[in-house]
Amino acid sequence: MAVVDDVGSFPLPGWISREEFDRLYPVVREEISRGRRDSEGYRIFRGVILESFERKMESGVGVITYPQHYDMHRQFMEPIELYQKEPFLMEGQKAFLPEIEVIREGAKELYEKKGEKIRLKACVTGPVELYLRTDFGTNIYKDVLLNLAKSVNAFLKNSIVNTPYIETESLSIDEPSIGFTDLLNIEKEDIIDVLERAVKGLGPEVQIHLHTLKSADIALHAEGIDAITGEFAASPENMDLIRKKDLDAHDKFLRAGVTRTNIDSIIAEHLDMGVEPKPMELVDSKDAIAGRVRKLVSLFGDRISSWGPDCGLGSWPTQEVASEVLKRTAEVVRESFK
Repeated sequence: MAVVDDVGSFPLPGWISREEFDRLYPVVREEISRGRRDSEGYRIFRGVILESFERKMESGVGVITYPQHYDMHRQFMEPIELYQKEPFLMEGQKAFLPEIEVIREGAKELYEKKGEKIRLKACVTGPVELYLRTDFGTNIYKDVLLNLAKSVNAFLKNSIVNTPYIETESLSIDEPSIGFTDLLNIEKEDIIDVLERAVKGLGPEVQIHLHTLKSADIALHAEGIDAITGEFAASPENMDLIRKKDLDAHDKFLRAGVTRTNIDSIIAEHLDMGVEPKPMELVDSKDAIAGRVRKLVSLFGDRISSWGPDCGLGSWPTQEVASEVLKRTAEVVRESFK
């Protein structure tokens, strides 16, 4: 059966504001690190995460990423800077995702609602992407970058869950700037070394999420990375930037994005045509998604290990329309492989 997953970010439920959630996040993270789960803030946070996770679960996605509602850089840089024992190298036991802890705690009730074991995916912002948010910018000091890679590795390891109710099936490092941003004072081989350190010693499938495949050769040569995400819906040119024979030669796979998620561009295209789109009109049609699936199968065949939307859905207007993106994608992929 074709595996369908998602990248992670998702709109908040309508009953909580962005400001309130952003205020709660670091407070709850600190409470969990101290073994506390009895505050009103934790109860609210838990409700947000489980409600959003259930939304994804009900959409038909097979491998579900925890709902990423917090900024993808602050989510990791804040605890790294707070608990660092060397520059950007944090204490390993503090490198946890509060979302994963909530899902771990609520796994039995999620299992009972789904009727089967929960297959979980955890997405962690990668070391290069985090480094670019430091004061060093694009001027790379490899020792600092390696420390960030070790911190990322700790987050990934602490996101692995294996219980009768839930299992982490895949892990992903998010590196959207690789291929877009020129990095100074570092060679390709050093970036490969850093990525390998970030994914060292992990058991589940490991993906790397790239927004362009211009530098796919870095991921192809990195040991420990099993699958490369290609955003093929909004950026079909990515199909020309990687070849099946290279995937075969390095024994790598693709995680194929087949539904557009670049919401601002989608809205702008409607407005340029003089149309004020209704929310559900923002979602790609089943025919468009199916056409991409057929094209990708013709190009890469069995080198595609999983399918899903291009990227996350955090900027989409509501959970209802974001859920429709997931639902439509899952339905099309499964229908394509009957």
